[in-house]
Amino acid sequence: MRLLASTDIALRLLMRLAAEPGRVRTAEELSAEVGAPRNHLHKIIQDLAGAGLARTLRGARGGVLLARPAAEIRIGEVVRLLEEGQALVECFRPDGGACCLSADCRLRGVLARGRAAFLAELDAATLADCLPGSLVGLRSLYVVGDSPS
Repeated sequence: MRLLASTDIALRLLMRLAAEPGRVRTAEELSAEVGAPRNHLHKIIQDLAGAGLARTLRGARGGVLLARPAAEIRIGEVVRLLEEGQALVECFRPDGGACCLSADCRLRGVLARGRAAFLAELDAATLADCLPGSLVGLRSLYVVGDSPS
């Protein structure tokens, strides 16, 4: 399976936030760290905040931080949220797509089971499970020249 670029960015953003759960991060800071344009990151942050995964703060000291502990955020939850409406293949589209195979094609079932197994594996992992063993070890993930406050 291939995830959307925005899902990949969102997962990296959540990992950065989870590294320092109480720290408010600016979109500019996160944009540089995850390698995504700031405008694109704003949309992702809005989606994550709308789903209760991130919390945004306005004002001079505003920014974004995790809304829930990393141990309560399942990777499958994030992927489902951000991949909603994305058809794995043509015949998974709501309108049935333009598949030329017959209605009794068995590939659709195989792919559906594969997708379910993929998401089940992601459901088994939390954001905390994906972090290095200690938050001290996360210092090595910072962009060169960047250091946590």
